[in-house]
Amino acid sequence: MNISRNWISDYIDLKVDTGTLIDKIKKHSTNVEGVEYSGRNLKGVIVGRVEEITDHPDADRIIICKINVGDKYLQILTADKSVKVNDLVPVAVDGAVLHGNFKIKARKMRGILSEGMLCSLEELGLEEKSEFVYRIPEEVAPGTDFIEYLKLKDDIIDIEIFPNRPDLLSYLGVAREFIAIDAAENLKLPLIEKIEKGNGFPVKIEYEGCKRYAALVIEDVEVKPSPSWLVKRLATAGIRSINNIVDITNYVLLETGHPVHAFDLDLIGNEIVVKKAVAGEKVLLLDGNEYELNGTETLITDGNKFLALGGIMGGEESGINENTKRVLLEVAYFDPVNIRKSARYHKISTDSSYRFERGVDPNDTEFVMGRLAYLIKELANGKISGPMTDAYPEYIEPKKIFVRSSYVSNRLGIEISENDIENSLSKLDFTFEKKENGYEVTVPTRRPDIFEEIDLVEEIGRIYGYHNIPSVLPSHNLVGGISKYIKFREKLSELMRLNGYNEAFTFAFMDNSRMWLKKGEVFLENPISSELGTMRPLLVYGILESASYNFRNQSRNIKLFEIGKTFLNDEKSETSVKEIEKLAFVAVGEENPYDYTDKRNVSFYTFKGALDNLFDYLNIDVEYKRENIEGLSFAQSAKIYSGKEEIGFFGKIENEIAENVYSINQPVFIAEIDIEKLFELYSGTRKYSVVNAEYPSMRRDYSLLVDDKITFYEIKDAILKAGKKLVEEIKVFDVYKGKNIEEGKTSITITVTYRAKDRTLTDDEINRIAEKTINLFEKMGISIRH
Repeated sequence: MNISRNWISDYIDLKVDTGTLIDKIKKHSTNVEGVEYSGRNLKGVIVGRVEEITDHPDADRIIICKINVGDKYLQILTADKSVKVNDLVPVAVDGAVLHGNFKIKARKMRGILSEGMLCSLEELGLEEKSEFVYRIPEEVAPGTDFIEYLKLKDDIIDIEIFPNRPDLLSYLGVAREFIAIDAAENLKLPLIEKIEKGNGFPVKIEYEGCKRYAALVIEDVEVKPSPSWLVKRLATAGIRSINNIVDITNYVLLETGHPVHAFDLDLIGNEIVVKKAVAGEKVLLLDGNEYELNGTETLITDGNKFLALGGIMGGEESGINENTKRVLLEVAYFDPVNIRKSARYHKISTDSSYRFERGVDPNDTEFVMGRLAYLIKELANGKISGPMTDAYPEYIEPKKIFVRSSYVSNRLGIEISENDIENSLSKLDFTFEKKENGYEVTVPTRRPDIFEEIDLVEEIGRIYGYHNIPSVLPSHNLVGGISKYIKFREKLSELMRLNGYNEAFTFAFMDNSRMWLKKGEVFLENPISSELGTMRPLLVYGILESASYNFRNQSRNIKLFEIGKTFLNDEKSETSVKEIEKLAFVAVGEENPYDYTDKRNVSFYTFKGALDNLFDYLNIDVEYKRENIEGLSFAQSAKIYSGKEEIGFFGKIENEIAENVYSINQPVFIAEIDIEKLFELYSGTRKYSVVNAEYPSMRRDYSLLVDDKITFYEIKDAILKAGKKLVEEIKVFDVYKGKNIEEGKTSITITVTYRAKDRTLTDDEINRIAEKTINLFEKMGISIRH
């Protein structure tokens, strides 16, 4: 919530500068999201009156204004043709500096000199986008410094509002907080109109979703633009001015934290009836949308006609307009749980629902209504008609909580004196009575977050200052450590980084329509958006989306990996969901973009090399088996097995999917491995031994013409079967497809190194092994090339 230093100074006397104030807020209250020192660079903006308007002779869209700025007249050109004679407007004169450090200089426009600029609220930093020059509604002498007049130089502190601190959703709540943290003093409540209670406008409450409803009639109101000070204050909260009546309701909401509503009395019936919605009923709200109700909402009606969705938004047909003369004011208290469920169901979030669902003060109704009546009387000339009706079936009492002095010290870990306890409670404006061993504290109803003794301990602790409590290590000897599985995960992460991959962290929520390899099985009941409604069944989807984003933003060399959980249906599980942790990685582009001498792109073999490095280091023997995997190239993909158990897959995504789904027009390689299964297979890193070079090795090259259906692992098995323990190394020397090679076949040259540990091999011995190897190849349908 944005807090204006100028505005909050209406209620308190600040004792510290803005920097110190921010420090105190962080230490005692909440986080500070940021601070804006608004208007610091503004200069040269004064009040001017439009005295005369003429058309530009050479530009149909521009008018020439003669502006009275007090001691002289200026000629200013503007494209806003809605400007009228006698309008009071902010004028940026020659040399002025506006929002965004925009500098104004006198210049000619189509041959006619313009000596400044007429300003909108956008130029003054009060709106993101303005369509018209701002008209000052009140009478101000021409020549007045508009920056000083409107107090545009201000410090705006953006404080974070935690869900348990609804009292900070108002200027008066923040003012009390600043006093509690010793940043201010002297709380001054704003002026209110004294309201009589009685049988005023009839009100009936027929549904427990509403706990209190007060109504007051104001007559003879004048709907018109709000004064500049009110427009400016609403702007600091990001609210655009509508008219004085609507603006007053928004202002009181910000001031008191209690949402209010104003109905045009001539557009509604003769009573207010608060009732439960009927399932299937449709209502039209102020946002122009029609909503179908589910039957649990709280409705404000006149007995027959719908007026508002209680605590959330008013109806389209009963709102304030320029013809409104009589107003019915509403100050109500709605059940927070009911408002939260209704707002979530209809996916509506308003300033009102945001406050009601967190809890407002049910017992400040007279004050809030009095403030509304006072401002409408002052700014709209309204007159109170009759007493205020206050339907309050069951009074909500302030909570009384006993807090033990010893418990406070025990929980905070430091001896807190009774004087410090009493001082903290007094600063919080909590009344208390000293009892044996502690205090009975009466908690104001404006603090719905405080339920029990520990809540009071937290309040005492933060006012005392957690930074004043020394940090000490626990007195017990705690034995901790990192599990073997966590160490294994960390090792996998390290290995992937050593392979040149960057770690990514992606959402577990996905769009099921973008899942092409395996569809999601676990769906969210209340997703944060329609595109994030499914839990991911595969880990590769997330990093593929990241790769797509990077590729579309001109980052074309991509190597990403992620370790995370996937989610599948499992009726045997307590949650009906099975979570499996996996490793996934993706590669696109150049193999080594940081080496200008390396012109290679990522290929099936270099990508597979990362897997080989991983398994080799972990001392896990795997087998790659070519199988049909939907969406992956059959010639460049495989499933990964350890023994008979499948532990993952890898391969090249089909070009059509890469381009149409991910907008990547280069080869994309992906892999995914079940690391829980990998951990079960892991028994420690491989122990390497020095090759015994006492006896020489012998080599044989095999040039083969292989059918594409035959895998390298079948060829490898044949070589090992023939050579047995004498095979030291098998290397692919050359692979060729193309001219002079028939379709469906590949030419492969393989070099095999043989060595015995206890003797020197003879040519005859190796020739016999080679002959046996060739016989096995021929049985497999492999031709030997000479």
